[in-house]
Amino acid sequence: MVRSIRNINYKNGTHDKRNLLDVYYSNEDSLRDVLVFVHGGKWKSGHKNRYKYLGRNFVRKGLVTVIINYSLAPNEIERMAQDCTAAVIWVRQHISNYGGDLNRIFLMGHSSGGHLIEFINSNTRFFNQYNIKNPIYGIILLDAFGLDMYEYLDQAASKNNKDYDTFIQVFSKDRQKWSEASPMKYWKKIRNPHLILIGQKTHPSIQTQNRHLFGNLTVSQKASAEFYEIPRKHHVEMIINMFFRRSQQYDIILNFMRRN
Repeated sequence: MVRSIRNINYKNGTHDKRNLLDVYYSNEDSLRDVLVFVHGGKWKSGHKNRYKYLGRNFVRKGLVTVIINYSLAPNEIERMAQDCTAAVIWVRQHISNYGGDLNRIFLMGHSSGGHLIEFINSNTRFFNQYNIKNPIYGIILLDAFGLDMYEYLDQAASKNNKDYDTFIQVFSKDRQKWSEASPMKYWKKIRNPHLILIGQKTHPSIQTQNRHLFGNLTVSQKASAEFYEIPRKHHVEMIINMFFRRSQQYDIILNFMRRN
């Protein structure tokens, strides 16, 4: 039976509705692998309530699932990353109360959510500031957007994107900050297992940057990495497709977690 506790505040000292998370779990057993999901939405939209199906589906497949909200534009990327860090720390401290294994916390992010989970995973300062070791056991990138924001924003063609002004609001006009906010800048520090999934028909920048990260991790041999291209799927379909419990993506994700 799937149980859930909704709207848990994960950040001390704030009552911001964006600093809430939901936990989906089962009382059937304990020490289940934990999956924390960070939604996409171009850093300006999205809400945990849209992904109840992920929580339920993953619990039925043997996991404990946590789905979070975080600050959105006009807040800058630093605030968003700090929120995600605080949520992961909350999970590390409390997930055993819900039958989760605190030593096996996997993060999954779609689109800009993929950027955020890789940003706090690869840039060691986010957990170092709390004097704790990175608690993320593994990373699952689901059509991640923005792995190299410097490369993306520096292209003249990117200015034609209808969300370009939002991107500048989040990442500023400072090219140095674009680089500092790019997970690709820190790939040499990555040490945990990675699963990278992209849609066959996704955006070219997502295709290029995810393949680049996979290539780097494969060459470095400091973190195991798996790569899958899902046939016929566009960017948004990569997450919508998971509404269906028999989606191939669940098998890929669960097999990756079992192997690591």
